[in-house]
Amino acid sequence: MPESGHNDADLLTLGRAIRRMREQVSMTADDLAAATGMSTQRLAALETGRLDPTYDLLLVVVEGLGVRLSALLALAEQLEGSKEL
Repeated sequence: MPESGHNDADLLTLGRAIRRMREQVSMTADDLAAATGMSTQRLAALETGRLDPTYDLLLVVVEGLGVRLSALLALAEQLEGSKEL
């Protein structure tokens, strides 16, 4: 379990929500990496649940996506509830 106390399934769900949201706004991983100043490797780690993001990082990501944090979290909850992983 990561140091933050989040379990791997939570991070995977959040990562998949980020990827799904990115796809919904028609951005490639390269587009989002450029918009956020992240490397594509770090973004890939985030989208695959291997990176436990800080709140500040999540704010950078949603700003890059042009969406609200609440929309991203709602999508993550929806994915978790449907077990559509």
